[in-house]
Amino acid sequence: MSETKTVVAEPENQDPKKKGKEKKPPSERLTLRTRGGVRLTKAQVKEIKAGRKKLRKDLRAQGLKKKSDFESTAASMGLYFDKNRFLLFLWWLFGGKGRWWLLGAAALLLGALLAMSAISQMRGYFTINLSDRLFREGFVMCETADFAQPSTSLFAEPAVDVPCISITSIPADVDDNEGQHEGLGYFGYTYFLRNEGESTVDYKWELQIVGESLDISKAAWVMVIEDGGLNLYAEALPDGSQQMVPAAGVNNVGFNYVPAMALAKDPAAVQQLIASNGPFNYYRLTPTPFADEDTVATGFREKIAPQEVHKYTIVVWLEGDDPDCTDELIGGHLGLNMQYALIDEEEEGSSFWNRLLDSLIFWDKKTPDKDTDTV
Repeated sequence: MSETKTVVAEPENQDPKKKGKEKKPPSERLTLRTRGGVRLTKAQVKEIKAGRKKLRKDLRAQGLKKKSDFESTAASMGLYFDKNRFLLFLWWLFGGKGRWWLLGAAALLLGALLAMSAISQMRGYFTINLSDRLFREGFVMCETADFAQPSTSLFAEPAVDVPCISITSIPADVDDNEGQHEGLGYFGYTYFLRNEGESTVDYKWELQIVGESLDISKAAWVMVIEDGGLNLYAEALPDGSQQMVPAAGVNNVGFNYVPAMALAKDPAAVQQLIASNGPFNYYRLTPTPFADEDTVATGFREKIAPQEVHKYTIVVWLEGDDPDCTDELIGGHLGLNMQYALIDEEEEGSSFWNRLLDSLIFWDKKTPDKDTDTV
């Protein structure tokens, strides 16, 4: 009787490398666990773990609870693993359930960063900051004269939908405030600086432009009122000359009364007499040009003794009599930062707050109603 043979054809597209290889069941797959330098299978790891659990229970029943007793007994019975915890951790982190924990942690971190960004955009638009060294000297700031909540950083909400206004709209008592205060079309912020350290030191300040769009700073005017003395600033003309309103050579109009000028530190520096008519005088406003394209103004104070307090009020508005205040600025925004530092500190170029606040807004302008003259 002839022998019958059964032939099974191999699939034509089978990978040659897989010929003769059979997929092992999960229990026979190797893990990163080793014993005596030999890698163990999942089944062996499971068996050793079960043995260790039973041994621990038996030893405790006998009153042996020391870890050293357990480990020595387990080792003599072969119920141990080599100590390669770092590799096991990497396997858990990237190959096991740990990767989900890693992804979850990354998602939480991203969410926290987004939340911080949102909070910053709600709070940050005008900021005042102390340098680390000035803080270490003991300086603090506060929105109120009683220093109930001292801080090294202050923040103000933005002024939104600001119109063009005249400097005459800013009241004479603009410095008689605490914290943020706004009138019709201007932004004001008053705060206090105190030396709570033990040394007499000198400090400097710099009012920086940290972000803008549509070149809106060319129409923005700024008052810096330091201990009741007002200085006025505006961007220079395109040729670099000082901004004047009315323009130089125009002598048939002028300002008769500018309430805030009563605070002028040097009246002759901020207004120029054009003409007199009986008891009435008419003036041309002559603001100091911005220090440079990124800086509104700088200043310094010397010999600040312990417990000495200084008061600052910053006022910003779009000057309607400035020829650059046009509808082309609608939608623009401006961000400012007041930075304080010791007078002998080296210039650091772009500070941390400058980099952080480059994307933040001091004020945000939206398209006005048809009958509203705004920028």
